Amino acid sequence: MNLIRITCIGLFAIFFYLPVSGQSTDVYPDLFGAYFNNMALVSPAYIPKEVKMNLNLSYKTRTGALNKISTFNFAFTRVFNYTKPNSHMLRLYFYNEKDGPYIHKPRAYANYAYKIALTEKLFVSTGIALGIAQTAFTAPSSTANGNSLSPDGSLGITFTYKKLDVGFAACQMFNSVVNPVVAPITYKRYFNTYVNYTFKLSPFLNLKSGFLWRSLPTYQDDICMFGMLDYKDLISFGGSYDYAKSLSFVVSTNLRVGKESLLLSFVYNTPFFTKLPTWTDSYELNGGYNFY
Repeated sequence: MNLIRITCIGLFAIFFYLPVSGQSTDVYPDLFGAYFNNMALVSPAYIPKEVKMNLNLSYKTRTGALNKISTFNFAFTRVFNYTKPNSHMLRLYFYNEKDGPYIHKPRAYANYAYKIALTEKLFVSTGIALGIAQTAFTAPSSTANGNSLSPDGSLGITFTYKKLDVGFAACQMFNSVVNPVVAPITYKRYFNTYVNYTFKLSPFLNLKSGFLWRSLPTYQDDICMFGMLDYKDLISFGGSYDYAKSLSFVVSTNLRVGKESLLLSFVYNTPFFTKLPTWTDSYELNGGYNFY
């Protein structure tokens, strides 16, 4: 009886098969622990305040056995009519994730945003970023090499009232699919919602705070909060927390000379309060140069 049953199942599998396809891998860019130093990656509608031109550079690397995994970002921002109620901005930025020695995911974008005054203290800005995203495999064996390019882009809107910023952005809006080697890879659309607010504690002391909700359709959402105690806009320290993923400690200094300033920031991302092993920690270096 068992032999007859097995034979019937085998015949059914041969003559009545159904086609199947492999599941694609969804790709979302790595999130910096100090995401508030890299707001160009959060929303294309973000325009830095009281700044004519900005250069920003960020680097993140894991430690220990995962030290070959790193993230790099560079952004150039130019704000036109920055002293007037209505202004517009042009930004160019480059981003790359290195998942070990053989996998690279570079991206490059052009970003435009426009800000208008709704009232004397309420402003709204909208922005769009368009560019390309690439996934490349460069293993020693020529049979494993491959790369694919796809269009990518994002849309965003930000409302600003005094020291409060509230924004929303739709990222990877094209849902592009690439196939660099065998399995398809999808740059799945996701959404960012953020709030930033600065509390004035004294003439010399401010508390900069913020919240980011990154809604990822196929992975656990990123829910991040940060707080930075700032003294005279010269030195600040604090941290950020990405729910169930990492706790980050941040120290920054902003050296200002005349109409220019240099920002230097160090971030240590720990796996505290998470279920991840201790070797998943990482650190970040962030530098910025502002022209006022």
